[in-house]
Amino acid sequence: MINKRPWLGALSAISLGLCSFSASADFYAGALVSYSNAEFHHSSSPVTEGNPFLLQAQAGYFFNDYLAFEARYGTSVQRDSGLAVDNLASGFIKLNMPVSERIALYGLAGYSSVQIDQQNVGPNKDQGFSFGLGMHYALDKQNAVVFEFVDSTSEDQARLNALTLGFQHRF
Repeated sequence: MINKRPWLGALSAISLGLCSFSASADFYAGALVSYSNAEFHHSSSPVTEGNPFLLQAQAGYFFNDYLAFEARYGTSVQRDSGLAVDNLASGFIKLNMPVSERIALYGLAGYSSVQIDQQNVGPNKDQGFSFGLGMHYALDKQNAVVFEFVDSTSEDQARLNALTLGFQHRF
C-alpha cells in the first residue's frame, strides 16, 4: 500500500506557495530610453561600432516581491556611425531584491533577438543569451524610475549593450 501522507504534504506546500504568489502579483508596464553600444560584423565590410539611442516598451508580471517575468520590444531613434537597431525583442526572468521601501536591486537573465542595420551594407539579425543589472526607485506605490545595464547580445555578427533610464507603472 502506498503512503499518501508525503504526497499530501508536498501538494499542500505547493498549493500554499502558489496562493501566496498570486496574493502579491502585479502587472507592470514601462518605457525605456537607452544609450547603446552596438557592433556590426559583416563579411563584406570591417567591424562598425556606433551608439544609437533606443526606445523600448516593456511589460511584466511580478509573481511576488522577488520574481518577475518581463518582455521588451524596442528600436533605435536614429543612426550613429551608420548603425541603426531595427528591432530588439527580449524576454527576461527578473530576480528582485528589495533593499528598502523605495529601492530594489535586480538581475535580469533571458534571451534577446536583435537586428542591426549598417547603412549601405544591410541588416544582420542575431540572437542569444541576455543579462543585466538594475536599480528600481519607487516614486509611490504604482510608479517607479529604473536605471540598468543590459547586455542584449554578444554574438558573432551583432553585439548590443545599453545603459537605460526608464519609467514603470504597476497596475
